[in-house]
Amino acid sequence: MNFLLGQSSQGFLYQKLTMRVGVIESYTGLRALRYYKNWVKPNSENMFLVVSLFILILGLLIFLDTKKPKNYPPGPKWLPLFGSALKVLKERKRTGYLYEATAQMAKQYGPVVGLKVGKDLLVIVYGAQAMKEFLTSEDLAGRPTGPFFEMRTWGKRLGIMLTDSDFWQEQRRFILRQLREFGFGRKNMSNMIEEESNHMIHDIRDMMNNNESVTVDMESLFNIHILNTLWTMLAGIRYSSQDKDLKELQGILGELFCIIDMVGAPFSHFPVLRFIAPELSGYKMYVKTHNLVWDFIHRELKRHKETHNPNEPRDFMDVYINILNSPDKKPSFTEDQLLAICMDMFMAGSETTSKSMSFMFLFLILNPDVQKKAQEEIDRVIGRNRLPSLNDRPNMPYMECCVLEALRMFAGRAFSVPHRAMRDTYLLGNFIPKDSIVIANLHGVHMGPDCGFEDRKLSDQKGS
Repeated sequence: MNFLLGQSSQGFLYQKLTMRVGVIESYTGLRALRYYKNWVKPNSENMFLVVSLFILILGLLIFLDTKKPKNYPPGPKWLPLFGSALKVLKERKRTGYLYEATAQMAKQYGPVVGLKVGKDLLVIVYGAQAMKEFLTSEDLAGRPTGPFFEMRTWGKRLGIMLTDSDFWQEQRRFILRQLREFGFGRKNMSNMIEEESNHMIHDIRDMMNNNESVTVDMESLFNIHILNTLWTMLAGIRYSSQDKDLKELQGILGELFCIIDMVGAPFSHFPVLRFIAPELSGYKMYVKTHNLVWDFIHRELKRHKETHNPNEPRDFMDVYINILNSPDKKPSFTEDQLLAICMDMFMAGSETTSKSMSFMFLFLILNPDVQKKAQEEIDRVIGRNRLPSLNDRPNMPYMECCVLEALRMFAGRAFSVPHRAMRDTYLLGNFIPKDSIVIANLHGVHMGPDCGFEDRKLSDQKGS
């Protein structure tokens, strides 16, 4: 009996346990079902909605990125992210040069071409009429902003070449006034040029070293002597043509100008390239070059501070240091601004002038008949026993014609300094949004149909 009761009790307990386990399993399944109904399914639906919304927003951004502002200048179609950059690169590869590529676009779309390169709205101006309206518009008198233009001056807008508004006007007036005191635009400057020319001739004679002929790199030859003319006014010193540090610095500057296009390097239009491809985008070279220039100018400023006499300013640097030490100086006058001014003069002054002079020699070599007539005028007016001076200029119309014609040929392959639209405005009836970069292709006025000259041929008849 006890045995039977024991079995019965065990059976009852087993049944209860089984029922409890079944209830627990049912409860667990119910919870799982509720979890699926309340969370998994709604979250799946939410995920679908999120993905759909993301795709919709992405599509909208792509559409807006390729949509041109109303009445924006005509130009090639825009692609997402790239804008018309790929079209410009294609034309550049086809024609060989950027100025040729944009000139061809102007023939297709008109004198004002609307582009978009990466993040930047870019307007190309081509031809005399468009150029005149562009350069006389106060609305288009600004200078671009952004990493490329501000990184060179510690993330601030400094210097004279890439600043605008009241800051630029105040600094420009001061710079011109002080440089005139040290000879800029005066007879003293012609004396400095004649003296530096004499040094250059001696350098050429040393290169000849009694040889009948020798190959001379004209651009590197001009670089140092042009810089000396400018640097004498700025820092009161001249450098030897054999100065290794300066020659290395100018060589690096030449490399930098090779990778910079009309409005900067690739990383200026696509800033993310600074981190993804710093070398290919030009960022690494850009930083390296500017650091070298800064070090060079810092050394000169340090030397000036050590030998500075406030009562006897020797050059522009000394005058600016006097301003910096003045208790009532204006906020725009800072040591960083002085360094930026010197860098602008150093980079822009030497590079462009030496290249234009090198081009002149190239054109004379390619046109021996013009070279012969120029030499005949030099022999007749100056002779071979003295250097020319500015006093000879009125008596040498043919030589001046050759100089101006060579400058036309050189400038016809370049672009103007980039401008920025300071507010929404119009150019030849085309809408130019605020902060657009506007730049002139000088080919349009120097070698285009408006100038009336044969496109690629040096002529000695112009100006005669």
